[in-house]
Amino acid sequence: MKNYKLLFVLAFTLLLTGTVNAFQISEINADETLLIFVRHTEKADDGTRNPPLNMQGLERANALVVSLKDLPIAAIYSTNYKRTEMTGTPTAFHFELPVNNYDFDNLDAFLSTLISKHKGEAVLIVGHSNTTPRLVNMVMQENRLEQIDEKRYGDLFLLYTKSFGDTRLVSGEF
Repeated sequence: MKNYKLLFVLAFTLLLTGTVNAFQISEINADETLLIFVRHTEKADDGTRNPPLNMQGLERANALVVSLKDLPIAAIYSTNYKRTEMTGTPTAFHFELPVNNYDFDNLDAFLSTLISKHKGEAVLIVGHSNTTPRLVNMVMQENRLEQIDEKRYGDLFLLYTKSFGDTRLVSGEF
């Protein structure tokens, strides 16, 4: 039992120091916006269309905060589902920001507003296995990403952008 406690403390310490990041975050230039796209974390299997996160999803949502803690997060957006809002909530709490909802009525205007309004800043956008790659592809103006496998969680897409098509993508996991 002692070994498990020590292992947990060690893993938690590594998580807090950010040494488990599998991606490289570079500085944000003043003329670009960093759009951070993630799929919601693991959801409960409760038989509903709007499940909350399960325990593993809550833990991963907290790991997201550690991955992003040193960035100038200026806004957080999520679809209007429990699992996406709960994924963004720990980061929102850390940065003292609300989780704002977005919908799919006018994605071009939504993304364009984010890019122009948040120059030199970072924005977290939490979506789904199908919407996250779609949004990244829209900003990049190429069909580079495919739908995320339903069993895959923790992908992180950092999109440094000045405008639609003028982007550089860094991906990793949290």
